[in-house]
Amino acid sequence: MLPQTRGVTTSGGREASQESPPSALPPLLPTTAVCSAGALLAVVVGLAFVLPADVHDRVVSNLAQLVAPAAAAGALLRRARRSLGRSRLTWAALGTACASWAAGQAWWTSQEMTGAGIPFPSVADVGFVAFAVLAAVGLLLHPADGGGRARWRRTSDAVMCTAAVALVSWQFVLGPVVDRQAATPQLDWLLFLTYPALDVALIVLCLLTAARARMRQPDLLLVCAGLLALSISDGTFAYLQATMRYAGFSADLGWVVGFLLLALAGMARPAGTRVGCAGDARRDRAALAAHLLPYVPVAVALVTTVLHVLLGGELGVVEVCLATVVITLVLARQYLALRDNVRLSAELAAREAVLRHQAFHDVLTGLANRALFLDRLQHAVALHRRDRRPVAVVFLDLDDFKVVNDTLGHAAGDELIVRAADRLGRATRAGDTVARLGGDEFAVLLEDGGDAEEATSRLLEALREPFQVAGSPVLVRASVGICALGPDDPPLPADTLLGRSDTAMYAAKRAGKGQVVRYRPGLTLQEREPAGLAAELRRAVHAGEVTLAYQPIVDLGSGRVVALEALARWTSDSGAVAPDVFVPVAQRAGLLDELTGQLLAQACERLACWSADREGDLAVHVNVAPASLVRPGLVPRVRELVEWYGLTSGQLVLEVSESGLLAHEEAAEVVIGELSQLGVGVSLDDFGVGHSSLARLGALSLESVKIDRSLLARIDRDPREATLLGAVFRLARDLTLPVIAGGVERPGQLSALRRMGCPQAQGFLLARPVPAEAVPDLLGGSRLLAV
Repeated sequence: MLPQTRGVTTSGGREASQESPPSALPPLLPTTAVCSAGALLAVVVGLAFVLPADVHDRVVSNLAQLVAPAAAAGALLRRARRSLGRSRLTWAALGTACASWAAGQAWWTSQEMTGAGIPFPSVADVGFVAFAVLAAVGLLLHPADGGGRARWRRTSDAVMCTAAVALVSWQFVLGPVVDRQAATPQLDWLLFLTYPALDVALIVLCLLTAARARMRQPDLLLVCAGLLALSISDGTFAYLQATMRYAGFSADLGWVVGFLLLALAGMARPAGTRVGCAGDARRDRAALAAHLLPYVPVAVALVTTVLHVLLGGELGVVEVCLATVVITLVLARQYLALRDNVRLSAELAAREAVLRHQAFHDVLTGLANRALFLDRLQHAVALHRRDRRPVAVVFLDLDDFKVVNDTLGHAAGDELIVRAADRLGRATRAGDTVARLGGDEFAVLLEDGGDAEEATSRLLEALREPFQVAGSPVLVRASVGICALGPDDPPLPADTLLGRSDTAMYAAKRAGKGQVVRYRPGLTLQEREPAGLAAELRRAVHAGEVTLAYQPIVDLGSGRVVALEALARWTSDSGAVAPDVFVPVAQRAGLLDELTGQLLAQACERLACWSADREGDLAVHVNVAPASLVRPGLVPRVRELVEWYGLTSGQLVLEVSESGLLAHEEAAEVVIGELSQLGVGVSLDDFGVGHSSLARLGALSLESVKIDRSLLARIDRDPREATLLGAVFRLARDLTLPVIAGGVERPGQLSALRRMGCPQAQGFLLARPVPAEAVPDLLGGSRLLAV
């Protein structure tokens, strides 16, 4: 920025909107505003061909340079009132900057139109300089990624680049001019040098802020364009003044254009910031460019300075000071970058440790999970095979746990699980392994000669005292199955030993609950099924009596339903049968593929009907057993349904359990690729129950990952669990893997998920499963969630 004769200087501002876009999006720019700006420019340019040059420069040009910043100030300050958080400060600083300019320009215009002389420095320079300072503050306040550390880095980069440009300018332009004009008052030259320095700082800040900011922000682009127009006008004005060829309006027009662009930036609609993989790649390239950009002027400055010295030139005090500033900031920047890398490495190591712990421990209870239990069981079985050491597995299932969930709520059920796990852990020896295998199932591994019956007695005794859950006493019994290998027993695989203890536990349940059954030959899986259930299910499948209920998946940003999860429902002659009961029965009876095909057809038919009456795509998630996913007939059946009902890409999503997907990982990867070509996604269900990691899942082309409710159980009460889930969300974002939070039941959980940036969720707090007939009312209603 340089002192001017007609109207002056640079500037810029920058976007930062945290406003939520409305559901019906208006145009990016108001048509009236664009037309008004174009009309003003047309009038100013047109009058230049009609009026005498001196009249046009003195009246029209000065008035245009007054109206444009005043309009920009009004638009930007109005935008500030509509913004939230740090965005409000950004727009307020930019609006105040334009108001400062307009005040200076008002004084200047009055002097020009009355014919009074304009000294340099003048009152107007206060407004012009304040404009640049406030605009820089606005850029620094912009809520770009990285927070306070990023703002300090942008500030130091701007100072470093300004010093580098000043060093080159002093050597070739400003230094010689100052030497020839030594008699000029120091205040004049100080102000004369301040303008270009502020210009450079603003340009650098704008480029760095834009490069590091979130994508798809047209208002930010308009601010950058306005800043560039003002800076080009400053540079043109400086050159014309130095060569005594300043002609007025030709240079002044850039200032008018710059402020009109800033005004349009204030009126632009904030755009969304969600981008896909391609957007992330562009953003990474922009961040790299922002990191390397400050080194360009630094390299030029250092090279020219070295050449200047080698060619016999001498460095004055100003040049030495500027070179010292540049070198100091470069070293400081490298130190900060090294420190950030060390911090990032430590954060990644901590995140990896958290995920490693998650891979082998149950999140809700802290006990070993199935993966760790199987690992230790395999080791114990190997020792039995080699050294004939005894090993036993005690399998426990809490009786009537579903009653607790249904009467006291899932939160109470989780509390009961945690308290029971604590008692079981205290009832075992230090060398025994206690694991939660899922739901209300626990297992204890006994090694080194532990007596299984004695251990079982201790475990049942620990559960005998009532639990205080949700303010109510709860009596808990457990059905227990035991399978043991003595020194003389033949070796067994680990999964067989665990499976036999599981079978014995189900036999205990059938014996009346609260029983203990030791595995014996002849005890089979049939012990686990009520008599005749398979036959009754076969009849129901053939008659199409297994139906679907639908539970909404809600976008936490807009509060609207974006998808539905289809949940299988079957009522037998004796009452409702839970899916976790009849689905395994269907698999063992050879009915699973037929049942899966029926449910997929139901879901697709309903989806096509609902989509016809709805604006925007609606997706339906259908649960598919892992074994069915890799069957040869699934992909052709899905292709038929997608083509028949005319479903678009992304509308049908198949949900597969975590453990089952990774058990068929290679085959699943092929099927997922084939389904993706049909526009059908595959989502991982109940992540966190098994032993996989997000990093491992990143190799699969998954549509999304649904976080199991156990990971959400205490995130609003236990900071450690919130930290763990936050790490999962951050890693999922790094892998560009969309996340859905399942089992949201308390407002505190919802608030915590929003703070973590979780995009979508489902659960009883948002909506319960409803029959298909009730879905249209659900979709046609208002938002399920306040935003």
